Amino acid sequence: MPSYEANHLSVAYRSHNEDRCAIIHDESRTVIVVADGAGGSGSGERAAERVIAEVREHYRQLTTSADWDQLLTQIDYRLGAGESTAVVVDIRQDGICGASVGDSVAWLWQDDELRELTQDQIRKPLLGSGEAQPQGFEHSSLDGMLIVASDGLGNYLKRDVLTRTISQADFYEIPRRLIELVRLPSGEYWDDTTVVVCRLQPRRRSRQRYEIE
Repeated sequence: MPSYEANHLSVAYRSHNEDRCAIIHDESRTVIVVADGAGGSGSGERAAERVIAEVREHYRQLTTSADWDQLLTQIDYRLGAGESTAVVVDIRQDGICGASVGDSVAWLWQDDELRELTQDQIRKPLLGSGEAQPQGFEHSSLDGMLIVASDGLGNYLKRDVLTRTISQADFYEIPRRLIELVRLPSGEYWDDTTVVVCRLQPRRRSRQRYEIE
């Protein structure tokens, strides 16, 4: 059974970070969720945390993009205060599915091409408004690299710089490298920024035993 490995990094541009992310490994399945709380008052932070909690609670019962679409719609009505984006990517042996709301993004780097899984998402209204319109997506099995990020990266990093970095950098260094690319000369950032990368875990070569006769 295939397994997946992931790495992530999140930085704040204010005193606290309203981005939240989770990487859930469950046997041969991995679920990645990034939520970017809106508003800067603390209510967005709580909304993003609630999105993560809802995904953790319900993911085992969800198997299709329509299921994820429905969960995000339910979350939209259940959030008591604050608003948040959300992108959820569910990775299995037989394919990728998920859903998104807002401007957090999911890209697939495969065969030297970058495909945006969230290209049809509707940016506003956000979860918590009661009027959000989640959009599901599907793709074949993961054969390459998945990049999930909040808008602190997606809105400020040029596509050609993104592709060059992920094609050349070590897998475990990619989140740090990408975030460094959107750092301002002052050392600060445009926005809270979160990056998650995921790939099929490489097979380790078994050690061969040699006997001397």
